[in-house]
Amino acid sequence: MSAPMQHMDKILIEGLKAWGKHGVLDFEKQYPQAFTVDMEIWADLSKAYLSDNLEDTVNYACIYEVIKTVIETQSFRLVERLAFVILEKVFRHDVRIQRIRIRLIKNKAPLEGQVDSIGVEIEKNRTQVLLQDTCKIIETNVNADTSAKTDTDEGYRAVLALGSNVGDKHQNMQRALEMLSDCDGIVILNKSKLYETEPVGYVDQEKFYNAAILVKTTLNPFDLYSKIKDIENNLGRKKTIRWGPRLIDIDIIAYERCVINTKGLTLPHKEYMQRAFVLKPISDMPDAVEVTGLNMTLIEKMTTCADDYQGLKCIGSL
Repeated sequence: MSAPMQHMDKILIEGLKAWGKHGVLDFEKQYPQAFTVDMEIWADLSKAYLSDNLEDTVNYACIYEVIKTVIETQSFRLVERLAFVILEKVFRHDVRIQRIRIRLIKNKAPLEGQVDSIGVEIEKNRTQVLLQDTCKIIETNVNADTSAKTDTDEGYRAVLALGSNVGDKHQNMQRALEMLSDCDGIVILNKSKLYETEPVGYVDQEKFYNAAILVKTTLNPFDLYSKIKDIENNLGRKKTIRWGPRLIDIDIIAYERCVINTKGLTLPHKEYMQRAFVLKPISDMPDAVEVTGLNMTLIEKMTTCADDYQGLKCIGSL
């Protein structure tokens, strides 16, 4: 077994119990059995023990919900597969997590003889797990005719989040949608409802309007990101402090079957699973939930766990 990463702190979750339908026998697929999970999570927690701020650490309450939801809502033949999927979901939940050791026990295994339990223990770092989900970058043919709009049967789906709290917030978001629709290689497939939310981080500012959309695009993730930044600039967005006021904010939350971790772009978005103002709009669109790689039950639980959930209010259509 590999040694833990140096200069990392550790979060411990021990004795988590959940019931799920996992196994190769027919009755195991029909009736839930008890599972116990112990998990060690390595991450840099130095910011948290200086700030005493929940946003600066890995929220173990949310990790609990991720583990429990995978066990209770999915079904696998092997405990090895169940353990790996849990690892994958936890890594995706928080980009700060660098290494995980999971010990998954099936408490009453259907074996003849004297056996209390069976299980597996797996330890993986972030790269070992997430690089198996190959990032599919669309190769652009420089000689292709890009003047026509994208056919909805071509390209890749992506989930975008929009926000505004300066000026006419609704109009700002409508204008952003128009500019996205005018872009070659982007088609809007679905839109969430419109939500009013409390500011996060820097609270001395106006409330936000937030929403999410599902698009189909033939642009690769980096070109899509560049196009979005152009739209923000054209609408008049100015650089402010982190979490500060903004005329328009457009983020790529997830891009179909793609994992990227660069200085300029991280996909899936590294903070969205902790933000009700992103999770709730996504939950309005089941096809967008599918693109994130999560499921509706998990997104709903994460939404209610988020710090900003209480200040979120639906105010109509986008």
